[in-house]
Amino acid sequence: MKRFALVIALLGVACRKTPDGPCASAKQEGSLAWIADDYPAALACAKERKVPIVIDLWAPWCHTCLSMQSTVLVDPSFAPDKAKFVFLKLDTDRETNAGPLAKLSISAWPTFYVLSTNEAVLARFIGSSSVAQFHAFLDAGARAALGGQAGVDARLLGAERALAAKDYVTADEELTVALAAAPETWPRRPDVLDSLIMTKRRNQDFAGCLTLAESNLEQTGNAAAASDFLASAMACADERATEEPTRVRALRERAVARWQQLLADKSAPLSVDDRSDAMASEREALLALGRPDEAKALAEQQRVLLDDAAAKASTPEAAMTYIYQRAEVYVYLGRPLELVPALEKAAADLPKEYEPRARLGSLLLRAGRLDEAAKWTDQALALVYGPRKGRLLSQRAEIAKAAGDKAAEQKYRAEAVQLFESLPPSQQTPEALTKARAALAATEAR
Repeated sequence: MKRFALVIALLGVACRKTPDGPCASAKQEGSLAWIADDYPAALACAKERKVPIVIDLWAPWCHTCLSMQSTVLVDPSFAPDKAKFVFLKLDTDRETNAGPLAKLSISAWPTFYVLSTNEAVLARFIGSSSVAQFHAFLDAGARAALGGQAGVDARLLGAERALAAKDYVTADEELTVALAAAPETWPRRPDVLDSLIMTKRRNQDFAGCLTLAESNLEQTGNAAAASDFLASAMACADERATEEPTRVRALRERAVARWQQLLADKSAPLSVDDRSDAMASEREALLALGRPDEAKALAEQQRVLLDDAAAKASTPEAAMTYIYQRAEVYVYLGRPLELVPALEKAAADLPKEYEPRARLGSLLLRAGRLDEAAKWTDQALALVYGPRKGRLLSQRAEIAKAAGDKAAEQKYRAEAVQLFESLPPSQQTPEALTKARAALAATEAR
């Protein structure tokens, strides 16, 4: 009832505004109106309307981002929230968004924030969510905007602000206290468990990560956060496999059983993208357990699921959601060339998108069809921008290397290094630059 009353009050504010001014660029997508790649306009709009900002940090190569935008975020149940917030989506690869990215930590895509009009963090969510989870996230942001946070809400807000500042030690402490104080039926428990295990992983607290996983593996609900929790647990298990092989094997077995339970639940609020992600993660655990036949059978199920979803997609843009995962599973099954016609059609249907062309280049490189791989990668390079361009320059260098063209390889590797070095600080990834420099040095030394 309180939420309904707040929405009605805000509707009155929203309806008095004219279509001119900083809010004018918002475009309707489903039930919500989004401002695209204009943080100053969104902030000004929020101040004018006296409401918080919801930010979607996404990228065109991020299949989970595309899935969220075409499934969850267009749900009709969000219609009342149009009056309650300003909605902004920022392509994190665009240099024009480097400013807000310097203020907002992003360690996985997509990352969602609710910010106040003075740019304070009110709520944060990482990855894929169900409709119910996203409502809970928005409600947490609305409550925080009213102030007076106490108890579990205050601890969670403190953790989210620490995570935004990459203060993982404080975030671990706050999340741990919040979970201990919250009731077992707390609707945000799965999200918070997922945040805590990721935080422990980033702190390299692998032993603590395993303990958390062992204690809470079945307490993470049935949405995407449950699979994400398991994936983080398996990453920590990999780090402890030598020291604690028996413990790690037992956890991997439990994780596989949990994934199987999730995937068997047809009522679970999982998109096709979520289910495919869970299958890919389960495959890795099966391989680690020495069960390759089961992993291959699961990959075949994943391929059928993705092919069916792509065929049924309502638009070429919606079908693009599945390009990366389809390419990965076809390569895993040793059948990369079978996907080429579908990706060629996607490229024709999406003349301004680099992603289908980039994946074509990668598949054809793996298949040894180097001239075609170079053609498609060059087309992608003509469209790509930001950090992703560095990755595609490296892909082009690998094609040149496979062709035995050292001069071209060196040229593209040098361009990749230059690109990574030129990025704004908020878009730089030290690991990517280090890798690019090492590859250039190795080429020069040959």
